[in-house]
Amino acid sequence: MPRSFGLVDDKVEEAAYFLDRIEQACLTGDMFAARCDSVAFAASTRSVTFAMQGCLGTADGFMPWYSAHAKRLRDDPLAKFFHEFRRLSQHLGQNFVSSGATNAGRFLFYFQPVDELKTVPREDVLTACNAYFRTVLEVVYDCYRCFGPVIDGQLYFTAANFAKLGKTIEDAEVALGYPRGRTDISGDASQLPRRWSALRKSADSCQIQHLFLKWLGKQVSHPDEPPA
Repeated sequence: MPRSFGLVDDKVEEAAYFLDRIEQACLTGDMFAARCDSVAFAASTRSVTFAMQGCLGTADGFMPWYSAHAKRLRDDPLAKFFHEFRRLSQHLGQNFVSSGATNAGRFLFYFQPVDELKTVPREDVLTACNAYFRTVLEVVYDCYRCFGPVIDGQLYFTAANFAKLGKTIEDAEVALGYPRGRTDISGDASQLPRRWSALRKSADSCQIQHLFLKWLGKQVSHPDEPPA
C-alpha cells in the first residue's frame, strides 16, 4: 500500500466536520455559513473516494471492488448531484444554496437549480448532505470489511494474517521497527496471543469507528484481546 489509509479516515472526518457546521448554520439561520460549508462539505466528501484510490489503487482485488461501488455512485441521483455541485462550485465559483425557510425553530436551506444544473435535491440542504455522507461512509465501511488486513494495522498484525502471508511474528516485530524476538519475554509458546496483542498496541487502527457507529450503527471488527 503506497499510502496510509489514515488519509481516507482524515477526509471522512473533515467531511463530518463541515457537516456539523452546516447543522449549526441551520440552527442559527446563517445562510452565508451554510453556503460556504456546503461547498467545503461537497469537496471533502468527494475527496474520500479519491484518497481511497490513492491508497489502494494497486492492491489485489481493489479495482474490481471499487468499480462496482463507483458505478452505484454514478447511478445514484444524489451522488451525481454532489459530484456536479463540487465541480461547478470549484471550477466556476457557483453556489446553489440560496433559499431558506423555518420549521419548528430550525432554518431549512435549499438548493436552487441553475442552467448548468437543473436538477437539484428536493430535500433541504442538511437532509441531502446527511444522506450523501451516509452513502459515502457505507463505501468506506465496506472497504474496511473487504480490505481490513491491508488497511488496518489491528487486522494486519494478527497470527492468521501473517500465516496467510507466510510470515512469522518475528517478521511482524521487524515490520514495526523492533528487533526479532522483542516480545518473546518468557520463551513460552502459550504466550503467543499476548505477543500479538502487544504488537498491535504499536500499530495503526481505524480512526472513524465513532462515525461508523453514529451514522451506520456498525463498527469495524478487531481481534479479541487475551484477558489481562
